[in-house]
Amino acid sequence: MKPVSETRSDAFKASLEAGDVVLEFGQLAAPAPGAERAAVSVSERIVLPLETARRLHLSLGEALKPHAGALRAAEAQALPPEQAAAAMRPANAASDRPAPDSAGARAALLLRLVSELGVPFQHERSFRMMGGALHANRFLLSVDRRGIGGDARTRVLDICQRLSMPEALHGAATARFDTASCVHFGFEGDAGRVVVKLYLERPVPPEEARRARERGEAALLHVAFKWEPDSGAHVVSEYLWHPALSAAEIAARLERHVYLGADHGSRQIAQAVLEVAASHARVEELQYLEVREPGNGRRSFDLNLYNARLLVKDVQGALYRMRERYDVRPGQFQAIYDQIKGKVLGHLAGGLHRDGRDFFNVYYGVGSFPQFHGAFRAAR
Repeated sequence: MKPVSETRSDAFKASLEAGDVVLEFGQLAAPAPGAERAAVSVSERIVLPLETARRLHLSLGEALKPHAGALRAAEAQALPPEQAAAAMRPANAASDRPAPDSAGARAALLLRLVSELGVPFQHERSFRMMGGALHANRFLLSVDRRGIGGDARTRVLDICQRLSMPEALHGAATARFDTASCVHFGFEGDAGRVVVKLYLERPVPPEEARRARERGEAALLHVAFKWEPDSGAHVVSEYLWHPALSAAEIAARLERHVYLGADHGSRQIAQAVLEVAASHARVEELQYLEVREPGNGRRSFDLNLYNARLLVKDVQGALYRMRERYDVRPGQFQAIYDQIKGKVLGHLAGGLHRDGRDFFNVYYGVGSFPQFHGAFRAAR
């Protein structure tokens, strides 16, 4: 391993670029004649994926805890005497801090626990538009079950229990776990509500897929266990794959089985994305799924677009139509679009949610992250 050189910095800048956190470090220099501010000589520029930056944030907080008193003392020196004593009291300092971000803490916990499995994983982000809102705190972590050492079922379900998986779901996931070849952990946090998800993906044998195609039937691909850690509310979702459909067949299923024949604006948007994908790949190579949740009225679809090799910006027109349909603030949408427009477009999901509301989910920017093992960290 190459030797690591130590560089000390007394200035830094943090920014967000294309969904990554960029940290620039440097040294303060004396201001030039006539200048009002000191200059900074930048020596290092580090780009971190968002989930890595979250872990760094938590680690920095832990590292600074032993120095909290000294930091308060330094801050108090700049205050008038009548305020300095109050500022030095830990109780007052704590009361001035904002309440912990429950969604952020749980997202960071899930990322850390999956990293600690010690195997590479894929990270895919997404956002949802529905009913005047855009929710962007959503991601999916995918792990090859065969790569998980030891008792994979126990290790995976331990992660779920750390995130308050209800006992009913734990039993159901335990019973189905051995059917899975791939495991996906999902997370979404918005408007004070957190949802954690475990997807078990089964391998569909080619012969089963062929028979399903010939009979016009579907093959079960994913079973997903979804729960709210705070309320305990939960649901089981089944994702049914319709193999090798043509563009016309997908359009027909969207009309008859998802949107039920209505002249629906959302169906037209989904059709527009399908047409873009069809211009870049054979539609039969895409993967069209429908979602079923026993006990509620959810009717939705998921269209895997990876084989079309599209970027988010390739469906810009459809995304702008979504924004207008759901009355999302233009500035809010533009802020996320400008960050991700050059990312790979992964999935489009949509239809009617279990609460009856119309929605779209857009998945993008899948990336792979190797695990740095203990031996590597020790060598540093």
